Amino acid sequence: MITMPPPEGAALDAAITPIRRAVLEQTVARRRTRSRWTFGALGTVAAVTVTATVLVVGNVTGASDSVPIVGSGPQAATAAEVLQRAADVTVRTSDPVVVPGQFRKVEVQEASQAFFTEDMSALVPYSITVYQPADPSAQWTLVRDSGQPTQYFPAAKAAEAESVWNRDPQGYPVETLHAAGGAFYGTPWTPAELAEMPRDPAALYGWVSDHATGSASHEEAMTTLITDDLGTGMVPADLRSAMYQVLAKIPGTTITHDAVTLDGRTGIGIGRDEAARQGEHSEIVIDPQSGDFIGTRTLVGAGNPTLPEGTVFDSTAVTTTVVDSAP
Repeated sequence: MITMPPPEGAALDAAITPIRRAVLEQTVARRRTRSRWTFGALGTVAAVTVTATVLVVGNVTGASDSVPIVGSGPQAATAAEVLQRAADVTVRTSDPVVVPGQFRKVEVQEASQAFFTEDMSALVPYSITVYQPADPSAQWTLVRDSGQPTQYFPAAKAAEAESVWNRDPQGYPVETLHAAGGAFYGTPWTPAELAEMPRDPAALYGWVSDHATGSASHEEAMTTLITDDLGTGMVPADLRSAMYQVLAKIPGTTITHDAVTLDGRTGIGIGRDEAARQGEHSEIVIDPQSGDFIGTRTLVGAGNPTLPEGTVFDSTAVTTTVVDSAP
């Protein structure tokens, strides 16, 4: 018998993509089909099977396991108005200045539903921290970390689910990587498309519409493309501003929650529900006063035996700072 080592990096992502899609179709419908955060480098394809762990990104720091599908009170503005204000503030805001010897630190705190049997899931915390040097061609650092489950589903089987997990714990990869130009897995960490995306909102809308593929609907694909790029923490202020204005024009975009707390920060949840995914709700969370992109959330639409309606399926909390050193 011929044996080969498991693929890594981009090759691993390519190998597991069809497997992941098949698994998710048999469990809970997912919105995110092109996220650069999903899986990463797991070390073995065997870990991703219909009966093994399904790992997807998210964070619910400071949030409950289930939230209302609609906002908690009357909305003072429409999603378009909030996004336009955020865009106006953002375009007037300078990006953090990183001088030689310093690093842009982008920290993504996450937690997500990890299915380790067909009807049991755990909410698993996870983080990705990227250090970008002042010279983008110099050496970058990426740190991945994983924690223990904070909740088990379904609630009626929580003790049983915890016992199953403890017998065969599953988690995200834990590693520290270094790579010139941020090419940790063979390609630059910063999406190459950012350089070619128009800064004019009308032109950007057309660009996103032309390049958005792979989701349950074209509107969802457009939203996902923008959300995934925002989630890298690498989008410059002028492009973030234009992205907010594009999101405001995508049909179905509404204020879904008016006070969302992620990683200790509170913002407004703006997103849409996807009829093709049984009403699944996906939203970005922004601070309308500063224009800051805080993170994302995805909520289960129609309930299922494992995750009831309104459960936070995944979310992310993104923080960008400037630091003087990297691991």
